[in-house]
Amino acid sequence: MKKIILVLLIALLAIGSAFSQGKAESSNVDAWPQDAITVVCPWAVGGVADIVNRKTSIFGVEQLGKPILATNELGAGGNVALTNYLKNGPNSTTLIFGAEGAFSIAPNVAGSEALQFTYDDYVPIINLYSSIFVMTADAKLGITDLDSLKAYGKGKRLKVAVNGIAGSEAFLAKALFKELGLELDLISYNGANLALDSAAKGETSFAISHQSQAKGSVEAGILSPVVVFDKQGVNNEVFKNVKGVGEYGYTAYFRNRCFILARKGTDQKVIDKVRNAYLAILQKPEVVAFYKTLMIEIDPMDLQQINAHIDSVTKIVKANI
Repeated sequence: MKKIILVLLIALLAIGSAFSQGKAESSNVDAWPQDAITVVCPWAVGGVADIVNRKTSIFGVEQLGKPILATNELGAGGNVALTNYLKNGPNSTTLIFGAEGAFSIAPNVAGSEALQFTYDDYVPIINLYSSIFVMTADAKLGITDLDSLKAYGKGKRLKVAVNGIAGSEAFLAKALFKELGLELDLISYNGANLALDSAAKGETSFAISHQSQAKGSVEAGILSPVVVFDKQGVNNEVFKNVKGVGEYGYTAYFRNRCFILARKGTDQKVIDKVRNAYLAILQKPEVVAFYKTLMIEIDPMDLQQINAHIDSVTKIVKANI
């Protein structure tokens, strides 16, 4: 009888302990974040993603009760930071930016065997913006569209500056030059802004970047827009009647997205907190105006939409390599 009572007591204690532990874990998630939040941008300081990270981070205390610390970790077009991020566990207060370059392009091009992460290692929370890449050329070359590019490049190897050798810009450049029957050398930098600077300084003849990054050089007559990587062209105060690659009949194009990622296994309550916070931040008038100056669009895609974007770009990559 005593043995039976002892066994029952042990069982009850075990159940009570498990219940208390589960309640404590739930309470920790409910109290998240208990420390400052760090959001890592894996690309260069001064780039569009970095600027967006720093702008949105100023609303951390207001929206989440704790500061958001915007940081950068460079290397291999973002792959170094994404690899190092795996040291974090679920529900970490460290989050990281990611894009289609790491998850749709890098796994499907040469060197993919070196990757130490997959898309499934992360949980997408929200997409922060949508941006159309533009190719610019040294204005002295007189290249203003794909026809003049094709004529100029025949029999030459053209240097094109890009953000990372296996990133979005690199793939778009290679796919386009393949369609045009031209040869190129990719010159890799740790940010689209740095790639653009190299073209503006004459170190390369071409660069692929965000529109806002090329704005100053285009307005100064240093660089000329050649084409944008979208179905249709753009026509604004800086990039006037610039055709899209889709208008030439080419299919290798997509809009660049930048989404916030958490570690796989992060509780849905944490994901919802972060998503709702950034949804509120993106609706602020000063952020809306800020995006307009950067020539990017607010595009708060959810998990399903981000997954669809990754799948869509993967199909484009596989069809054009």
